[in-house]
Amino acid sequence: MEETILDDELESNINLSEEPQINIVAEENIEPYVGMEFDSLEKATDFYRLFSKAKGFGIRTRSSKPNYCILVCVREGKLPVKSTNDNNVEVKKKCSTMRMGCQASLTISKENNSHMWTVKSYDNNHNHAMASPKSVSYLRCHKNMNNAAKNLIEKFSEEGLPTGKVASMFKESDLAFSNRDCWNHMRNVRTNNLDIGDAQAVFNYCKHKQAQNSNFFYAIQCDDEARMVKKFWIDARSRLAYQHFGDVVTFDTTYKTNKYSMPFAPFTGVNHHLQSILFGCALLQDESEISFTWLFETWLEAMNGKKPISIITDQDLAIGAAVTKVFPQTRHRLCLWHIRKKFPEKLAHIYHKKSKFKHELKRCIRESPTVNDFEVDWQQIMDTYNLQENEWLQRLFEIRESWIPVYNRKTFFAGMNTTQRSESINSFFDSFVNSTTTLQEFVVKFEKAVNNRYEAEKREDFESKHKSRILSIKSKIEEHAASIYTRNMFGKFQHELALVSQFTKHKIEKNGSQYRYQISNCFKDRDKFIVDINLESKDATCTCQLFEFMRILCSHILTIFQTKNILQI
Repeated sequence: MEETILDDELESNINLSEEPQINIVAEENIEPYVGMEFDSLEKATDFYRLFSKAKGFGIRTRSSKPNYCILVCVREGKLPVKSTNDNNVEVKKKCSTMRMGCQASLTISKENNSHMWTVKSYDNNHNHAMASPKSVSYLRCHKNMNNAAKNLIEKFSEEGLPTGKVASMFKESDLAFSNRDCWNHMRNVRTNNLDIGDAQAVFNYCKHKQAQNSNFFYAIQCDDEARMVKKFWIDARSRLAYQHFGDVVTFDTTYKTNKYSMPFAPFTGVNHHLQSILFGCALLQDESEISFTWLFETWLEAMNGKKPISIITDQDLAIGAAVTKVFPQTRHRLCLWHIRKKFPEKLAHIYHKKSKFKHELKRCIRESPTVNDFEVDWQQIMDTYNLQENEWLQRLFEIRESWIPVYNRKTFFAGMNTTQRSESINSFFDSFVNSTTTLQEFVVKFEKAVNNRYEAEKREDFESKHKSRILSIKSKIEEHAASIYTRNMFGKFQHELALVSQFTKHKIEKNGSQYRYQISNCFKDRDKFIVDINLESKDATCTCQLFEFMRILCSHILTIFQTKNILQI
């Protein structure tokens, strides 16, 4: 069955949003003792939490039953084992951990005929240093986000401002929460605001669509209170289209136009007319690695396990980790536009509209013909503008293979360097939805928007089939290209063919039917490329790798085709 309803794992860590009001006086000066009694489990827990905060440690619930509860130090236990290797040796998870085997604990229980909770055992022997009064609030159970902060976070979200900026607006002495806590608060707000009837309507809509067409796929994940937190769906047409055009996918989560501000995450590709095409989409409660992993695995299931050759996303650590986990063989590339838009902020002193630096950096990034040319030019720019010590640029250079175009030309990306396809889909939806759109309205309007996209494809199918191409050079190979390409693809080919007159050729080597040529640009001295061609098989490759990147023959290969009188592609 293609419907999945799962429960999120909930941590048992105690994380109260407000300081509790306890009737016991001077809690931090009273140490728990065996026989101590409380009116309720909540009061016992709150007492121990305040005691632990005063002493510099945190607590969590290790075990809880109707009449029995064990509270332990957050450093109790050992580092969880992730898996075993081929030799059946335990491999520990590579991350930091709070747990170091601390034995401190408090056990409380209640007799069946009593309403009082009694301390049965107490151990305050810790094997670690205590947190200082200034740092103890960083422990999860002691974090305290006051109402003023919560209201400010919600207001920021309503106005479309960065939620994570709220934490930095409070004084250090008042800061008992982080950027992550701000995002978590908005996740909880969305969950609480999500109308049960609205979610049920979405569920009913998906069931109805699947009844109409069994190839309609959807998956819904709910929390422990049966509230929808993640939804993915894709219609039959998009599943079929993916089998033809699913080599390259862009993924973007910046669109949040709906009543609950849930991130809208479309999978977008490009069809034979170079039009954007949807391969499914999701509404998410948050943008965590767990959510993205669930989404990618669900999407892959809908696509019968067919993984894309390449995927383009923005520079998000959670997305990157999920892509690595679910698509380990797929070439993952970061959106060039998202990185470049940070330049004015990070390099404001030299990167502006008419600066020479901006022009040189853009040419280095976009126009370097080879990897070596890029690295030489980059280093020269760093030296010229005294940017060798700029940490942000250093980090960008370290990950250059994930965003610089010349490093990615050997992989098919359908000519794309950015997630612009996803963002154009987002802009397209602006005419269908707004900030008051409910989920039920969203999925219905989404279907109408998708129908419009397919109508545009049908119109272009008609244009390509019934309109003749206008030949500019009137050569045999141009005539052949006109007969096999769609209108838009023919336009790309025609552009390359028109550039042939700019190049000269020089034969470097000949071995039977195998030839090697150097192709040089008459107007750009360093634009020199090597073309290898087999005249018997008509196979050719070029070091510019345009064909590998976009599946269009480059002007360098066409220069040799023209010389050797090769008349068909």
